[in-house]
Amino acid sequence: MTIRFVGILALCFAACVAVAKDKNSFPKQIVAAKYVMVTSYFGDNVADSRVPPMDRQAVINVQDAIREWGRYTVVYERKAADLILLVRKGRIANTNDGVGIHAGSNMPTAIGPIYGADAGDPDDMIAIYNASLGTDTAPIWRDRMNNGLDRPEMKLIRELRKKVEAASKNP
Repeated sequence: MTIRFVGILALCFAACVAVAKDKNSFPKQIVAAKYVMVTSYFGDNVADSRVPPMDRQAVINVQDAIREWGRYTVVYERKAADLILLVRKGRIANTNDGVGIHAGSNMPTAIGPIYGADAGDPDDMIAIYNASLGTDTAPIWRDRMNNGLDRPEMKLIRELRKKVEAASKNP
């Protein structure tokens, strides 16, 4: 009975490995895309005071790295993009406080203290979304890495580039 159980277990493991190899194929939509928008989890306006400075710099670094790569064109509006790249600089905790004046169309005019906090993964992260579906869906690809968005290495972009170029060679 135990030999039969071990045999069945081995077959199940082999089947799982075969399925996993199939599922590890890189998304073709990322390979075929031409236009990308880079933004943060705090919104598309990186000049917004709610965007942490480290995320703002990460967006700028990723935009520069994408331009240097030359495969994609960086765009600044969602409707012009094929892909949306959301970036987040790793941090365990971040606080935002100060005084602000806001008179925008989305919120009533506010004058007074601004408080906020953000906590999360200490690793840098990049998530890629289908621009036509938006960021309220599951990403089509995501990766995270310690210091992955730091210049000059930009390890996460280097990893993305490696995967895109390998997938484009194997249609």
